Amino acid sequence: MNARKILFYALHILRNHFLTTIIFIAFMYLYFSLFRGTTSQFISGILICLLYTYGNFSSGRFHANKRDSLTFLEGFLSIFIASIPTVILTILATNYVSLNEKGFLNSHWANVVYRLWNSPFIGIYSYADEIAKSKHSVDTIIITYWITALFLPISSLTGYLIGVLEKQGLIKLPEYNILPKKKSQNKKQGKTGKSY
Repeated sequence: MNARKILFYALHILRNHFLTTIIFIAFMYLYFSLFRGTTSQFISGILICLLYTYGNFSSGRFHANKRDSLTFLEGFLSIFIASIPTVILTILATNYVSLNEKGFLNSHWANVVYRLWNSPFIGIYSYADEIAKSKHSVDTIIITYWITALFLPISSLTGYLIGVLEKQGLIKLPEYNILPKKKSQNKKQGKTGKSY
């Protein structure tokens, strides 16, 4: 096993997550300005979850297809290492989830840090807060924390597995391009098919 490459790929996954988080934090005010209602935040949160999952899936698939890629076991270890910060923050946050007399979530540094680290899912957390408030129970918030914590490892690992299988020629997923392909330079052609 190549420990250096395993660590570098784990850092690559963490860097991608960190950049996604920073971008979302930068636009968080705009996000809450556009999506004021709890339902709209929940729906937008699901869409963001899907985009986040697709991004990690595509990244894992791309890296597994590279010529000098890690084996599946090495890729698994990288993804496991990259998931450690999220798991630690989830454990800390779930231990300090509590509601005040009115049913609102009490502010605690562990919850604040966790939500900033997983800021792309903030719409989902807002919806979970409303359910927790109506039921006056923290169970929904804790379950939501653990579900969103699994997005990074599961999407990355699934993408890496698909990439490994594609590299071995066992499967081939269709390619979908969101952006239009660049058109090659147009050449006028005559009846003979020769360009001039």
